[in-house]
Amino acid sequence: MKQTFVDKPELMRECVEAVAASERIGLDTESNGFHAYFEKVCLVQIATPDADWAVDPLELPLDPLLPLLADPRREVILHAAEYDVTCMRRDYGLTFGRIFDTHAAAKTLGIEKVGLHNLLADQLQVTLSIDEQRSDWGRRPLTPQQLEYAFADVQYLSPLRDKLHAQLQQRGLSAEAEAEFARLILKEARPREFDPEGWQRMKAARTLDGRGRAVLRELYLLRDRRAREVNRPAFKVLSDLFLAEVARRLPRTEDELSGVPGTSPQALRKIGLPVLEAVKKGLGSEPLGRPRPSGDAQRWRRGGPGAPPPEVEDRYERLRAWRKARADARKVEVQVIAPNAVLWAIARTDPHDLGALALVEGMDAFRLDQYGEEMLRALKGEGTAERNGTERSGNEGQGEPSKGQGELNFDPKP
Repeated sequence: MKQTFVDKPELMRECVEAVAASERIGLDTESNGFHAYFEKVCLVQIATPDADWAVDPLELPLDPLLPLLADPRREVILHAAEYDVTCMRRDYGLTFGRIFDTHAAAKTLGIEKVGLHNLLADQLQVTLSIDEQRSDWGRRPLTPQQLEYAFADVQYLSPLRDKLHAQLQQRGLSAEAEAEFARLILKEARPREFDPEGWQRMKAARTLDGRGRAVLRELYLLRDRRAREVNRPAFKVLSDLFLAEVARRLPRTEDELSGVPGTSPQALRKIGLPVLEAVKKGLGSEPLGRPRPSGDAQRWRRGGPGAPPPEVEDRYERLRAWRKARADARKVEVQVIAPNAVLWAIARTDPHDLGALALVEGMDAFRLDQYGEEMLRALKGEGTAERNGTERSGNEGQGEPSKGQGELNFDPKP
């Protein structure tokens, strides 16, 4: 199989011609989020029937490829497509025309281990040993190991797709998988937002006194400013350990600062004085109180600050109980049935018929057809999820259940 690193216009033309002649392709992307504050796509790998391509978007514009990827007549095979879809939409405004996500297909089938390496080993008896996932893909030149890893991520996607597609068809789950693929295509990238109160989630915020917390907040803000300036992830500018120790020891001089663990002398030469200024500013501020639980931890305190109205939470809990029983019956994770966001949206709008339920964000046609009536009954507290599942099992086409699976990690490719 020919493998080409595409960094010249003539090679891009060859790649575009190969993609244009293909009814389906494998695709993956590599970004530099582990090494940059402002993440961007740094490599696009494409597998066509006769060749594999690694396109360098730092060297060449992707404009000739984008219409081909947006064409619904061409199937683009990805693994864990959400990340690639959102990155390509963020950087290039691309909306894929048609995709097959091997990760989503495996979840629909109830396969337990859905990482790419696991699926290749279990479905195709292919073992991948190289792992360059956390490489700095923004640096050039790329190493032979990086390119080997990049090509391996796409060269087996087509045969893996065929294996999973056959299982979906055999078990009558193709429509459910296609509905998930269509949802993923429309996934929007969330803009990166810095939370100036994020220091409250640090472990040190609960153990420091009021003065220390005020200093910790100033250090947290300083770290983010510096990370933006040098375009590096915040944790690579100053570690959480260093911030916590500075806030605990409250150094006033460079000598005192040099004894604080968690950073290097080289880093201190660049940012030591701003750190001491942050300490001084924090000590001159009002002491800060112990942070209260926020987000999910606070949401579950019924009637507490930020909690939904009791009637909304009651409806959510009824839907959640129905979903768990439904997922247990199919031996899949609960998110395959319906994501939390969909259940909350239903609980808040409280639809009384299928027409109103169809308007709820996240209720695609498949989910509405398969689960709509059950959801409405669950909202009213009528019947049991187990009974509902039994009632529909004859016409649902779900097939027999397979093994369950655990929670999805951030990047399930390995």
